[in-house]
This record gives sequence, C-alpha cells and structure tokens, in this order.
Amino acid sequence: MTNRYYDGPGLGVSALGQAADSLGQATDSPISVSIRPTGALIGAWWSLSTVSGLLSAYHGYKRNGGNLGWALAWFLMGSALPVVVPVIAFTQGYAKPEVTRNRRRMRRRSGR
Repeated sequence: MTNRYYDGPGLGVSALGQAADSLGQATDSPISVSIRPTGALIGAWWSLSTVSGLLSAYHGYKRNGGNLGWALAWFLMGSALPVVVPVIAFTQGYAKPEVTRNRRRMRRRSGR
C-alpha cells in the first residue's frame, strides 16, 4: 500500500506557491499571484527616498542649530517615509530654526 501523497513533491520547497490537488500533487494555482516590483519601480523608490532623506537632513540640521545628530535622525526618517517627513518639514517651516521663547527675558521686558 503506497501513499500517493509522498510520491509527489509533498511538502518540499519545490511546491511552495502551489496548491495541492485531491491526490496531493502540486498544481498551479491562480490564487497564488505574487507582485514583484520591477527594476524601474525600485529605482524610482530609491531616488525618492534618497532625495527625501537629504532634504529632511538639511531641515533637521538647520532647525536644531547645526546638530549633526538631529540631521542624521531626520535623514533616517526622511528615507524611511519619503512622502510624510518632507510634508512635516515644510509645515514646520523648512530649514528655519525652532522658535524658543525665553520666559526670563519676557519677564524682564514686561516688568514682572
């Protein structure tokens, strides 16, 4: 008595992405469709994330008083999220220093 399941590819690596029919043999399945990015799409994404990272790094450097740590952090965020981070940077005022208020100076001016 032989088991037909073990006669075919069974659970081997060669059967990945294929469905098994009633006899256990691997068949092509229309359900297992893989979408693979092409070279042009990968290149466009790489270019977009690099430009976004550089723009974001410049913004982080200028906004935080020339701190290279913040520039690196903004570069990494800009590269990972190339659409979201530049929008945040332009909303904050692109490459403008962060506005900080000195409360002591304000008290002296107002006479408090």
